[in-house]
Amino acid sequence: SIPAGGGIPRCISDARNGVQQFAWSPDGKTIAFVTPDNPLVSAKDKRAHHDLFNIHDDDYQISRAPVPSHIWLLSVADGKARQLTFGRTSVLENPPPFAGSITAPVWSADGKWLVFTRQIDADDSDTDQTTIAAVNVATAAVRTLTAHPTYEYTPAFAPRGDAVAYLYPHGPGPVSDMDVFVTALAGGDGRDVSADLDRDVYSEYAWLPDAQGLVAVADDRVGSKIYVQPLHGAGHALVLGDLNPTLVAVSAQGALAFVADSATRAPELYLLRTLSSQPVALTSFNRAFAAYAYPRSIEVTWHAPDGQPDDGILTYPDDYRAGQRYPLVVYSHGGPEAASTEHFDAGEIGPLRDVFAAHGFLVFEPNYRGSDNLGDAHEHAIYRDPGVGPDSDVISGITMLEQQGIVDRARIAAVGHSYGGYMTAWLIAHQHFWRCAVVADGAMDWTQEYELAGDGNLAWVRDSLGGSPWNPRSAALYRSGSPITYAGQITTPTLILSGTADITVPITESFALYHALASRHVPVRFIGIPGAHHMPQDPVHRELYYRAIEDWVVAHMQPSPHDSSPTAAVAKADPRRAGA
Repeated sequence: SIPAGGGIPRCISDARNGVQQFAWSPDGKTIAFVTPDNPLVSAKDKRAHHDLFNIHDDDYQISRAPVPSHIWLLSVADGKARQLTFGRTSVLENPPPFAGSITAPVWSADGKWLVFTRQIDADDSDTDQTTIAAVNVATAAVRTLTAHPTYEYTPAFAPRGDAVAYLYPHGPGPVSDMDVFVTALAGGDGRDVSADLDRDVYSEYAWLPDAQGLVAVADDRVGSKIYVQPLHGAGHALVLGDLNPTLVAVSAQGALAFVADSATRAPELYLLRTLSSQPVALTSFNRAFAAYAYPRSIEVTWHAPDGQPDDGILTYPDDYRAGQRYPLVVYSHGGPEAASTEHFDAGEIGPLRDVFAAHGFLVFEPNYRGSDNLGDAHEHAIYRDPGVGPDSDVISGITMLEQQGIVDRARIAAVGHSYGGYMTAWLIAHQHFWRCAVVADGAMDWTQEYELAGDGNLAWVRDSLGGSPWNPRSAALYRSGSPITYAGQITTPTLILSGTADITVPITESFALYHALASRHVPVRFIGIPGAHHMPQDPVHRELYYRAIEDWVVAHMQPSPHDSSPTAAVAKADPRRAGA
């Protein structure tokens, strides 16, 4: 702890296995913290090599038996700790979307209860098997509040009374908006209070101080908004100008502090003194970025052939002039329950939006079906349709841009990470107009995802595709929905990147794609990122990751004498000639 007025920090805990999360009690005298149980294999047995363990539905890089995480209470005054929860169940380890962290318990206003997300066991494949539970601080009695068998997350006590909010899918299955439900400490599933909002609340929400409503951050079109949702009646979005919020907190007096940015403004901390006031910037940590010029981005909209409404971001090259045609980079976001939005850091695309624009390229980021920015119907449209429907969204979006006369049809690249890598592999397997492609940590084979992946992907794949790959009723979709099934059709020069420690999308899937291309002499480069998980986190590897993508795309998008050949002219006239 550190004194509020500054001073020397002191260690107040000695949890043997470390502290994963913590939360202060309302009176400040106690800290609830989460820590894993001791390993099932003792140090003595491990030294004697008696360290074998049973594997269940765990990721392929598991190195020891998983153990549950439990809640402890720590006295701030004397540092004494006592365990509060026990047994096989665990505090949820991987909240959506596969964040890989423990969720913190939340105190009741009177300090008598803690509410938390309880997972059925410690296996990371069972992160869908969750319910909302409360534990009595005095007696350690645990009470299950809700009866939904799966996908309950992120509970929060109201600041007064005994109401508890939590998140649960609009349904069915995981690929749908997360709605806010409100129940009581006495138990019951409660009521969906945000269904009419029709936006994916995800995990960033907070109670208002009167306990009669909540605020929540959600994607909306190509931005994000803070919504005010009363317990009864319709919600509405706050007016924030061009700011796109990401994090929000509410004071006891009802003021809102939030972090926000825009396409051309770096993140800062802002304050709303009331829900109707104008935002005021509290920090200017990133003011140096204001000195730079940024490319122009706009929202574009279109409809897929089946009528599905879509949107996305189009970023113009720095030297854009009306009437000219430009190379096009199509960047598909991951998730799929996410969206390409006009945030300054731009999510997983990182600096590439600005970098490619500086190279003179158009950058198109389609929010294909499955994206969470256009309501539940759009997000849920990917359910049982992982590839065909999203493909039609992306291709019809490219057609829309081509009809504007701004695209050099001979120079179109496909790039994507995670589910965006899946989309990229799917696109280059089904169309052959692409100049080059980048598949970063992309899912190639749903059966491998089911059998080898961690971070909750087994549950997501099983529920999204209708069961196990060994179930005759769902086996066909595992094959027909996997890009690796069609990898023999790929002719596009492709860069593949994968973290060697990725358990969300195992590197084995990248190996499969690499060999499918290399064995047929398709130009391919496969880069492994040492020790990286689903995206390199250290600054050195992160920079190398983005530079590798930049170098590959820029090298392949240079003008070629063949661009004006009769074959290229045909490709320009009809770039979607699958199988050509």
